Amino acid sequence: MLSITYIIVFIFCLAIASACVLIGHQFITTYNGDFHRNYFYYLVTFFAFAFYGIWGQLFARAALSSLGTEDSVIVAVAGFLPILGVPFLFISLIMLIKMAYSFFDLKVKNYWLLIHIIILSISIAGIWFLFTFSGKYQLLASDQMTNIEVVSILLIEACYFLTFTLIFIFKLKKHPNPMNPTIYRFVILMGLGLVLREGLLVIMLQNPWIVAVAILLYFASNFFPLFYLHVNADIIFMPVSAENADMEKLEWIFKKYQISKRERDIIEQICAGKTNQQIADILFISLQTVKDHTHRIYSKIGINSRMKLVQMINT
Repeated sequence: MLSITYIIVFIFCLAIASACVLIGHQFITTYNGDFHRNYFYYLVTFFAFAFYGIWGQLFARAALSSLGTEDSVIVAVAGFLPILGVPFLFISLIMLIKMAYSFFDLKVKNYWLLIHIIILSISIAGIWFLFTFSGKYQLLASDQMTNIEVVSILLIEACYFLTFTLIFIFKLKKHPNPMNPTIYRFVILMGLGLVLREGLLVIMLQNPWIVAVAILLYFASNFFPLFYLHVNADIIFMPVSAENADMEKLEWIFKKYQISKRERDIIEQICAGKTNQQIADILFISLQTVKDHTHRIYSKIGINSRMKLVQMINT
């Protein structure tokens, strides 16, 4: 029964990760900003760490146990695998800082990136040395080593998220705008996701039934802020636009794909960089109607994003 539960949880984790990566990619193709690219890379590397560090460890335990491997070897291998996933974690945290800067159209200084790389190298080397040195001289028990790994991950991630939050707070205070409450809520959700992950990591070594639920919530912790931003994206970000639209090419697309009058109106507004809500207001139709028409337009032309439509029309 327990193995079936873990299989189901793994499928849900895979679904959550896939949904987050797809939404992140949709951000890139709709808004094409540095913030969205950094967010996408953050999600990819975060879930890479989660699968490698968490599921890789569980799969290794299950595989080695089925082969009759000694417990000491199983514990050693399972404790070592998360270390190999640490680079993914650090890259995701660097992307997190770049997210904060790029949201305000700021560039991360090269020396700051160098500092992060140095911290990454020292941390990986330190954990690797501690793991190897302790294993060789049996200075720490396996459960103590695992606790050290967990605490190290908690502290490192907390420091980066604190920096992420402070950047947003200071910049939003300097540049007040009507969207600030929505942005603050996004930052709060990101912080709550961190708190959830940190709390879950602490209890993951407890009852195996608790671990299954904890892993699922760990994966879901990044879905909630992403979904909130996805819902409110049109009121925060400006979609891509056809700055050099070729009107002859546009008319050719209308004729070739048999675009209706209403669909033409929507394409023209998309080319002008209008959000779905703005298009709905301009054309006096509902937001859902805009989405339905947009879906039909993409299906007729054989594309799947605003960016591809704009690229077709630009000279």
